[in-house]
Amino acid sequence: MSMRIKPPWKKPLSAFWPFCIFLLLCGCGEEQPSCDSSEARNLVVKTVADNKNNSLLNYAVRNSNVVAAMVANSAGADAEKSVILEKAKEGAVYALDGTAIADSQTRATRTVSCSGLLSVTVEDTTAQKQVDFTVEQPANGTVHVSVKPFLF
Repeated sequence: MSMRIKPPWKKPLSAFWPFCIFLLLCGCGEEQPSCDSSEARNLVVKTVADNKNNSLLNYAVRNSNVVAAMVANSAGADAEKSVILEKAKEGAVYALDGTAIADSQTRATRTVSCSGLLSVTVEDTTAQKQVDFTVEQPANGTVHVSVKPFLF
């Protein structure tokens, strides 16, 4: 009695395989939000930068030796010192580190929770802080970002 074994590629497909392929293709074509998309990253930076009283910026301004020297060399009027501080804040440069990490993702609502290292540079001082944010991309394709408030 001899038994011939058919190779796996010659066996008839069961009803199970089409179902597996269907499951794999279910999400195809739908763009999911991403922490690392340039649009999401730019929106995170813009959201924080638009708040001229954020704690990361205030920390960098307070700890800048260049800003401290300009304030010390001013005539002493509080108004002049305020102008120096405001100009320092306006010249701040923000950056979100190259590796924003997805913490969790919800396909049903097309949202992803992310975290990344945000830095701000004011004159000679750079301050960094982990920032948590959520990226949402509804079916119409627009990207919405919300940044969780943080203390520094």
